[in-house]
Amino acid sequence: MKTLALCVLAAQPWLRRDIAVVVDALHGPADPSPAEPAQALYAGLLDQARRYLAQQARPLALRVFFFDTPQDWQQALQDPAHGLRGCSQELFVIQAADASQALQLPAWLRGRAQQAGQPLRCSPHSFLLYLQADGDDFPQHPSALWPAASTGGLHLRLPHPEAAMRRADLLRVLLDHLDHAHHNRLLSRSVDATERPPALARALHAFMQQRWPGRWDFHSYTGSVIAAFIEGMRQLGQADERPQLVGLNEHGLACAAIAGWQLFGRAFVLAVTSGMVDEFKGTLANLQRTRAPGFIVCADSARGQWHAFQGTVEQAGDGRALMQARGLPQVYIETVDQLEAGLLEAFAALAREEGPVVIFASPAVLESAAAIDEQDLLTRSQRPPRQAMPAPVDEARWQALLSLVNHQRRRLLWFCGRLSADERALVHEIAQRAGIALCDGIAHPGSVAAHAGGREQPHYLGTLGLYGFSRAVHRYLHEGETLRPVEAQSLCFLKSRIDQICTPFSEGRLARHLHIVQVTNRGQDLAPFADLPLQMDLMDFLQRLRDALQVDPEVLRWRQAALAEARHCPPDHLVDRIETLPMTANYFFHRLGGLLRRLIEEEGLRYHGVYDVGRCGVSALRNLPRTDPGFSGWYGRALMGDALMALPAIALHSPRQVLAFIGDGARALVPDVELQLLRQMGQRSDAGEVNVSVFYLHNGMLSIIQSYIDLRFARDGAAQVHVPWRPRAEASEAHGPLTLQRRRLLRFDEDRLREDLLARGRLNVFEVQLTHNSSGDGMSLASEGTWSRITPSEEHAP
Repeated sequence: MKTLALCVLAAQPWLRRDIAVVVDALHGPADPSPAEPAQALYAGLLDQARRYLAQQARPLALRVFFFDTPQDWQQALQDPAHGLRGCSQELFVIQAADASQALQLPAWLRGRAQQAGQPLRCSPHSFLLYLQADGDDFPQHPSALWPAASTGGLHLRLPHPEAAMRRADLLRVLLDHLDHAHHNRLLSRSVDATERPPALARALHAFMQQRWPGRWDFHSYTGSVIAAFIEGMRQLGQADERPQLVGLNEHGLACAAIAGWQLFGRAFVLAVTSGMVDEFKGTLANLQRTRAPGFIVCADSARGQWHAFQGTVEQAGDGRALMQARGLPQVYIETVDQLEAGLLEAFAALAREEGPVVIFASPAVLESAAAIDEQDLLTRSQRPPRQAMPAPVDEARWQALLSLVNHQRRRLLWFCGRLSADERALVHEIAQRAGIALCDGIAHPGSVAAHAGGREQPHYLGTLGLYGFSRAVHRYLHEGETLRPVEAQSLCFLKSRIDQICTPFSEGRLARHLHIVQVTNRGQDLAPFADLPLQMDLMDFLQRLRDALQVDPEVLRWRQAALAEARHCPPDHLVDRIETLPMTANYFFHRLGGLLRRLIEEEGLRYHGVYDVGRCGVSALRNLPRTDPGFSGWYGRALMGDALMALPAIALHSPRQVLAFIGDGARALVPDVELQLLRQMGQRSDAGEVNVSVFYLHNGMLSIIQSYIDLRFARDGAAQVHVPWRPRAEASEAHGPLTLQRRRLLRFDEDRLREDLLARGRLNVFEVQLTHNSSGDGMSLASEGTWSRITPSEEHAP
């Protein structure tokens, strides 16, 4: 007869008594009919359990071992003479003082047993854990003990005050384990199944580790069909000590992948279950546009199923068509014998650097632990390194560019798309040597920034965009409200398609009233209105230009004077300094910009900004000094909520502080990310040192649309722009090494904000009450002609 060990790791008398009563009762005589309901329930379950066990052909013995602590159990495990070593260790009942300790114990027990050569045989019912503070029989405020983390794979309990209820629950857990692990042949197969990760997971993990060692993430949102694959990737990631990124939905996975690539150069594998390809929403188009390297693993239901539940490819629709419409390469792997060929096809598609590759896989493929040679696959997937052949450059155009930069008395403004660190350094060097003004855009904020390398950048003028253009940029390009003559200035776009969002100018004005230079390595992105288009790799362009710089001294002095004149204008207007209750966005960001500038200069603050779509996000982009590249929801399709959904992944990886600016429209569109944010921050080894600050900016409406209505129709529009909201109460909550500090801001409290922004181990959540207005902040060229934009006399200038 096989003997199972039931290990009780607790010293509480009531718990030991419960165990003894239940185990003895399983094999003892029937009790008299009890009078109390709880006792009747327990007696009924006990009768069922005895009848069930009596029917089994292979009886099992249950032996109980009592230990005061887990360390006592570990010591017994290492003793060859202890009776524990002759039993199959399958059941544990444990008392823990707090939830964090309780949730870590199962993994700790498995690890110690494995080290001792006595691996545990576990079912989902092997661990019953009681949360109980020392010296407290039954907690009066149980919610204070309950964890925010998942309790899957174990049973977590607070002690019930009625002994009969506790014993009924204990009996249920014991019988569920015996049924799952021994007597139910279908279920017991899962207990004895190999723990080796599926072949698809092993192959993708090996490929990513070879190509992007330590620079890739696994993002997942689970489902029944994809669960085995996710668990395999999680297992492999634990061996690498890779953090796990679990999204709040499929849409959040795509947002996180975009942010990881744009800010930190991290590749990715995304995993979603069958039928969920639509849940990426329009963010899928943005992900493809980034051309970020990664795989999207989509489960499919079994082929041939008549109208499959949550089918990806079935009679009513084909999810592959969506991916094709987005321009994403895709591979379909239906059977295990197609696995190697399908993987090689996927690896080759990714090597073409056209963006993410979608792998559709059947349940059989996702769960198969087939033996494949991952190293052989990697060897066969390798391509000869591409020769870095410089693109042929039109010599006449190149000479025209050199004449423009070195000799022509023109104002030069460079609009910078997403830059690498090396490209950014060269841009700043060339700007300094040639008197070139620099600006970033609202889709890639911080590509160049007001502060870099710990010092202010004198050539940076601010932001240029459809919304949010800075006063300095406007003044540099305009005389009053009129663009300077086309022969007086040149606007150069680096690594940009010159999307409509890049400037406040119509396509006609760009073609007729501005001299446009464009540098991009993709011929299809060259704009038809570019006067001097150059299809070049940007690094090649910058290096060649740096080596050919011979700027006429008089031209350089003239440009520097033009730059100084543009920078001399204050970033705000007198009306932006009016304090109202609630505050205007102009006033709030005028004050916050001043505080951040002082923190940057006095405290060495560096931060990644996160900007969601909306008026307040634009105000933050325009008015706050930046030190590093940020992440913007305005990228691509400008989808409200995308920046907020990406925030947990950004907080996990950012080596800087993180400041996020979210309007109430964006907040209302997506799930609450705060607990997910705390979870990702808590995974960091330096969690006690990080600072993430989220500014929720509330004015009760879709303010950017109201501004459009104000400027175009002079109507209130309230019905269509209203966003109901309810601010949360101020609070301070401890979450392990982190503190969640929630504040409500009706007025700007600089001392308190400074303290919060300098705190460590902190998630700051600021609920900022604002009032709507449509003036300023570069929301429209028309607003630059209003009375408040007239330059005041010297004694009244800001």
